[in-house]
Amino acid sequence: MARPPLPLGSWGKINRTQLEDGRWRARARYRDYDGVTRSVERYATSGAKAERALTTALTERSRVHGSDDISADTLLADLAQAWLARRRKDDLAESSLALYEQTVTTHITPALGKVRVREATVGLLERFLDTKTGSVAKRCRIVLVGMMMLAVQHGAIERNPVRETTPRKSAGKAPRALTADELAILRGRIAAYSGSNGHGPPRAADLPDLFEVFLGVGGRIAEMLPAQWSDLALAEPPTLTLHRTKGGDNDLVVVLPAFAVAALRRQKARDLPSGLIFPSRAGTPRSPANVRRQLREARQNVVLDAQGNADGPADMFDWVTPHTLRRTVGTVVADEYGTEVAAEQLGNTREVLERHYRERRAQARDVTSALDTLAPVRVV
Repeated sequence: MARPPLPLGSWGKINRTQLEDGRWRARARYRDYDGVTRSVERYATSGAKAERALTTALTERSRVHGSDDISADTLLADLAQAWLARRRKDDLAESSLALYEQTVTTHITPALGKVRVREATVGLLERFLDTKTGSVAKRCRIVLVGMMMLAVQHGAIERNPVRETTPRKSAGKAPRALTADELAILRGRIAAYSGSNGHGPPRAADLPDLFEVFLGVGGRIAEMLPAQWSDLALAEPPTLTLHRTKGGDNDLVVVLPAFAVAALRRQKARDLPSGLIFPSRAGTPRSPANVRRQLREARQNVVLDAQGNADGPADMFDWVTPHTLRRTVGTVVADEYGTEVAAEQLGNTREVLERHYRERRAQARDVTSALDTLAPVRVV
């Protein structure tokens, strides 16, 4: 009966032989990832040293051909990092990548990081996902699907167990926009937060102007932060060209309101050494994660009036994100000009605008002038 072949990337018994010149040779049969079994050997001054050198060489050979050395014994924490490394090479929006990294760091690694790939059963993963709700559960499952698919591609497991867990659906939240009164309070908090640190360079000195441009455009954060001065045209009418990350490859040109133009002029006067409109301190594109962090800190920065009265509770704007500004723009434009124009402003379809960006008003507008035409006609 023929001897069964060695598994790919493995080796057989190591034999040690002392040669005539006094050296020792360690030799073993190794089956490469092309399916061919080859003899591999190493030499040293003693049999033990030769065997250690051969074992090291075979291990390294297996890692190189085995692509990242992902096996059934790989910890999910390491698998997650390998998967993130793959995703960083993809053409992903920085905001999406940051969300994946946050999901791994905050949810997956603390709960499953010490679990090995072969131990990640359907039941174990289902129980983990059951501890999460809404969009977090959905996002965790998406990341786990990608991680375990990577393990399948490396031959660590034969099937992806996450595929057999229950799909998660995030409960859709009704879009909410800022009111004029809320905007006034939030502007005050951002202004008070900007540059308020006691030492070092002024903190978020241009955050108020970045906020105004967000409100004047309604673009996605991944489209706004890479904007350059060459994208701005201050002719009449003034426009800003956004290089879109979703909804097609075409650029989107938006006309700017006066308050956004004023903010851009203030930013231009800062004469920052970068072609970017709102660069980081290093002159590189600003990190969406840093902008979100600054907004979180600023929105909780309670402002007191002359009598010591607070402008509101510290958590009154906990629901506000950069995307809230986009929803506010969509709602205001739709109320004034209709959904078709608002969809053009945001670069969306009308259906997407209605579903995700326009706040539904609790009270309908006064349309009695139109309804009066339906009144019964009195015959005199």
